[in-house]
Amino acid sequence: MKNNIYIFSNSVLSRKDNSFTLHSLQDTEPQHKIDIYETADENVILPAKKDDVFDKPKHIPAESIEAFYTFGEVRFNTQFFKIASYYSIPVHIFNYYGNYVGSFLPVNNNSSGYIQLLQYETYLSYNKRVFIAKSILESAVKNILFNLKNPFAEDDALLEQISNINSLLEQIHFAETISELLGYEGNVRTIYYKTWPYLIKRETDFYKRIKQPPIGIINSLISFGNSILYGIILNEIYRTRLNPFIGFIHEVGDNKQPLVYDISEIFKPIIVDKVIFRVLNLNIIKDDDFQQTNEGFYLKDDPRKKFVEQFENRLSTVIHHKRLNRRISYRSLIRMECYNLINYLEGKIKNYEPYRAS
Repeated sequence: MKNNIYIFSNSVLSRKDNSFTLHSLQDTEPQHKIDIYETADENVILPAKKDDVFDKPKHIPAESIEAFYTFGEVRFNTQFFKIASYYSIPVHIFNYYGNYVGSFLPVNNNSSGYIQLLQYETYLSYNKRVFIAKSILESAVKNILFNLKNPFAEDDALLEQISNINSLLEQIHFAETISELLGYEGNVRTIYYKTWPYLIKRETDFYKRIKQPPIGIINSLISFGNSILYGIILNEIYRTRLNPFIGFIHEVGDNKQPLVYDISEIFKPIIVDKVIFRVLNLNIIKDDDFQQTNEGFYLKDDPRKKFVEQFENRLSTVIHHKRLNRRISYRSLIRMECYNLINYLEGKIKNYEPYRAS
């Protein structure tokens, strides 16, 4: 299994033969800048000043890298992109606040114009598009309800919210337009977030989703977790020949990569939300791990690493897939979901059934 590499500190990334060597700068505050940098030393592909002091280097075989996720000060040069392209390693860039900036995706020699044409054809066939969108949202709501399963929950208010979500799920099943589906999805999320005080075992000021900027620690964690998930899903789309710019729920042109947002709806509840519940309920992330700026609430650098570690642990968690009757990790489940969609587009399966936790 290949690994995601997260770079938080000011670092130098160099290459030697078929390996990357990562040096982190000691006792320096992250600068959180991104620029293009050229150097005469072609072996150095994320350079720093000559007088900088490094800690012990980490050697990473190129074949073991799934993708890079960069935070902190990152200086790219052409050598970096050449090596990343040669080994088909995507690079996802986040700014200081943990917001997604963009990605470098190497040329995919396995890309299929045929698959992309099928995506276009399905998108333009309104009935097919609504069917896929409806299937995705039904699974997303099922996964939300999975999070609300609690044999010890006897609170009437919580049970009422669960009942309201089930009612909206039934309405989703009979929806006929994309706008209807988006409306129901928004209503489900609004109710779902009202149940979070029952799922988080500490007092919070969270009462609704506020994105831009994120207000409060929970909104901050949701935004950061979702951003990482978008990068993970983009990786799998890239490796499975789908086109991220052709979605079914989210309109083409309204979002950077509509298909990424579509597939993320399935996995946000069972990956991002579960990680948030864990880091808060186990006090892995504390209130003083955040900083408040004019841009909202954001995790500090060290707590951000803790969150990413828990996120990676969640991706590696192996579950039993009832429909397949086999064990599979959440990371593999995301890639399988992409292939599931491809099989439907190609007509290999009659019904598209996204993953539902149970």
